[in-house]
Amino acid sequence: MTARDALLISNVAFLTLVALAFVASVVVFFLNRASERAKDRELAAYQTAAELRIHSARADAAAALERAISRDADSVQARERTAMFVREAAALHAQTMAARVLPLPPPRAAIGHSGERTVNRTLSSEQRARMISVLIAHPGQITVINDAGPEPERYAADLRVIFNVSGWKVESGIVIEPRIPLAPLSLVLGTSEQDMAVRKAFEGAGVAVPDRPRSPMDRPTTIYVGS
Repeated sequence: MTARDALLISNVAFLTLVALAFVASVVVFFLNRASERAKDRELAAYQTAAELRIHSARADAAAALERAISRDADSVQARERTAMFVREAAALHAQTMAARVLPLPPPRAAIGHSGERTVNRTLSSEQRARMISVLIAHPGQITVINDAGPEPERYAADLRVIFNVSGWKVESGIVIEPRIPLAPLSLVLGTSEQDMAVRKAFEGAGVAVPDRPRSPMDRPTTIYVGS
């Protein structure tokens, strides 16, 4: 074999190695691209599933809030119809008395079972929204206990709806002839995060609520609604 033949063979071998290296680099490039695309597809699928779960949770929360608002709206409409009938009856009574030229009797306030005057309390839509915005961030368990009588029962029911909509577990109770007279509204709270949320919810709604001395029978977080 001559030197020229040996040089030719070495050149061919070198070109073969270069070609193999190029082919290997191309294969590695396409494998990396395929791996990146697979990761992108997995990430996109995960993001899509997460968005679907978020949308589903929002839809469930919106549906629960809508049902609670609907029930509350029905109750408000019933009270408004009752008030309208009362106003119409009062107007007819006033017209009759004016026709007879008789003085009208002075209006009488509602009297509770304890002999004190009662006022029909209600929470506006803005107050409800402020309370829900605080309570929904710290759901927990609460007990709402009301005094006997239609007005405290109605107001306690309004509070139960607000806590239920906010994701709280609500227990109910009624107290008759308590040893310590009930204030119109009072709290028995501890120092937990949920207890602080209850206090902040009433403060945010502009409702002043005093604390009530804790008794051995009180639950950890309790609202008392009196007359």
